[in-house]
Amino acid sequence: MPRYEFSEGSSNKFWEINLSGKSFTTTYGKIGTSGQTTIKQFGSDADAKKEYDKLVAEKTKKGYELVAGSKAAPAAKAAPAKAKAKPADDDDDDDDDDDDDDEEPAPKKKAAAAKPAAKAAAPAPAKAAKGARYFEFSEGSSNKFWEITLAGTDVKTRYGKIGTPGQQTLKEFGDAAGAKKEYDKLIAEKTKKGYAEGKA
Repeated sequence: MPRYEFSEGSSNKFWEINLSGKSFTTTYGKIGTSGQTTIKQFGSDADAKKEYDKLVAEKTKKGYELVAGSKAAPAAKAAPAKAKAKPADDDDDDDDDDDDDDEEPAPKKKAAAAKPAAKAAAPAPAKAAKGARYFEFSEGSSNKFWEITLAGTDVKTRYGKIGTPGQQTLKEFGDAAGAKKEYDKLIAEKTKKGYAEGKA
């Protein structure tokens, strides 16, 4: 799997991508951590390859460098030319990707302050915390959904444009308490941004 790394100032991040048929998997986070994983699925192999090439081009443009020993896909060299045809629709999902990347250290630091905020922003019966909760945001041309599930020490999110299957992110924690704090924090952040809870 091709692995790219970016180090500048206090930022030391990695990004890996693995293309497989109609889908690809990306893993990203701070160097030295296991990071988090996102899966994107497409209607055809060609669509998946096109998006794969676009993302590789974007990362290298941002300064990420291919780590010695990892192999990039053969066609990835042609990616910069394809990157010009960047669909505007993908921006929302990529923004969420970057948000999640920045949130990764939160479970270890400052997580305690998020719990009271979550209760105030999204009051819900305690039983609901273990199931999936679904939120939507519609403003102007932006129509997005966000779903979160707490399962033991895992926090799973699914997000994207309403009417699409979206993409999934999985965060693993050392204990259930850490996962619950992150779960509450993310819900508080989404409701603060204007996401309204509804039914999937």
